[in-house]
Amino acid sequence: MTTAIALAADYDQLQKLIAAGEFSPEAIADTLEGIEGALGDKLDAVMTHVRNLEGQARTLDDEAKRLTERKKSFEGQVKHLKKYILDCLLKAELNGLKTTKNTFSARQGVARIIIDNEMLLPDELVDVQTITAPDKKAIKEAIERGEAVPGAHIEIGERSLQVR
Repeated sequence: MTTAIALAADYDQLQKLIAAGEFSPEAIADTLEGIEGALGDKLDAVMTHVRNLEGQARTLDDEAKRLTERKKSFEGQVKHLKKYILDCLLKAELNGLKTTKNTFSARQGVARIIIDNEMLLPDELVDVQTITAPDKKAIKEAIERGEAVPGAHIEIGERSLQVR
């Protein structure tokens, strides 16, 4: 059985022989039809496999989303149950409770800074960040209008496959 890449190479070789004039029109038509048919069948089979893999990838993506949602649900339950335990300790006016399996403690809250108004903060206590990012859309439009844009150019990317 011939591989798709071998058929593509045969097709390329045939094109070179045609260009050199080494085949009769009838021989060219017969050979070309055989190669194109076989290559088309191979590429169709490969594309069927590609579509199958794309479907599996979508299924896995959906499953990952479902599992992420389930994880968030479990984490929410953990948060609520821990808060319930803390509320029970505080309601009983206990800072701690020791059982045979666990030691529960109602810890003191951690100090954190709350910014009421950033504009009132002294300059030495503010971190100034400057973000510089090229505007690729504006650069592309300028280059397409024929303007010179130092430090940038348009480049055509790799060819890609389109299947309909």
